[in-house]
Amino acid sequence: MRRLMLAAAALAAAWLAWIGLARGTDEPAGLFPHAIAVGDFDGDGVPDVAVPASAERKVTVLLSDGRGGFKANQSYPVGQGPTWVEVGDLDGDSRLDLVTANTGAGSLTVYLGDGKGGFGPATEIGGLAGAVSVVAGGFRRNSRTDLAVTQVIGERIVILENLGGGRFAPARNYGVGRGPHILARTDLNGDRLLDLVVGSLGPHTLSVLLGKGDGAFREPVPVQVGRFPHYMAFGDWNRDGHPDVAVAAAGEDAVEILLGDGRGQLQKAGSIPVGSNPHGLAMADFTGDGIPDLVVACRSSRDLFVLTGNGRGGFRARPPIVTNHDIIALAAADFDGDRQMDLALVSASHNAVLVLRGRGNGEFAPPGTGQGTR
Repeated sequence: MRRLMLAAAALAAAWLAWIGLARGTDEPAGLFPHAIAVGDFDGDGVPDVAVPASAERKVTVLLSDGRGGFKANQSYPVGQGPTWVEVGDLDGDSRLDLVTANTGAGSLTVYLGDGKGGFGPATEIGGLAGAVSVVAGGFRRNSRTDLAVTQVIGERIVILENLGGGRFAPARNYGVGRGPHILARTDLNGDRLLDLVVGSLGPHTLSVLLGKGDGAFREPVPVQVGRFPHYMAFGDWNRDGHPDVAVAAAGEDAVEILLGDGRGQLQKAGSIPVGSNPHGLAMADFTGDGIPDLVVACRSSRDLFVLTGNGRGGFRARPPIVTNHDIIALAAADFDGDRQMDLALVSASHNAVLVLRGRGNGEFAPPGTGQGTR
């Protein structure tokens, strides 16, 4: 018993030491940051991030320094209550642009990038009451990048057709379940056309909309999942060549695994218990074995869980990483150029972004440290 108590105390001390180091790497991102998008905005080959601050009507662009930190922090005004940010080439100049979904204003704000890390001027797209998330994609074959927007008011997804020059117009809409929330794009049926998946908080479903390639989608097909589905991740969990889905089910304190059949249909295959109120979710190979893994942020228990994939559709939860942060969103990318996947965490409680450097074995460390953590 004494040995167990000493081991627990040592583990707790290590966690607390790591938390202290992590606090020193916070990068301000505005009041109540709410989401994250990754892209190389300045063309230096290193991923940068953009984060909307929902209580400040702004989006913050953080340019990476290539060492796991940031060399620049610039904010741009957007509409009231920005809850989402998306990255894409919206004007066809091969430079990355930004668009935010402004729930309070019922609008989108579009910023065209200059390719050097700067943006502007802004264009506002109104008439989207209750817009909560937006994705950009080539929904039409060999055409411009369009937008799809989730609207809570109206319980629908609206497709905005790209008119060129950063201008958009509503083209189609699709009714989905009550309380539609996070929207994502992927190719679920292997036809090289983008499909949409949206989680609805009312009926606790994911709705799949298969793309037709002309800007239109087939009618939504709901799939029952756990309570309050939030972020999703996509990958081939069982290596059968078909895309699969994982979703953070906040009401179940779990990540649910759904396997695809290659035709756009999903079947629930399992549930991995994690911490309290899981929210942010990302996929990458964090252990270097060539098999996709997952990482999930649990807001209420303030910890991270790395879920290592076994290549057969199953996952194993590693011991939690205690962060002392309310992580509302996260993204996986190589921020320090060592070819290992790192994490950028959006801390709602600290109004900041925190980068954890991947060690290639499922462990992480704050920038400037050599100490890994599990």
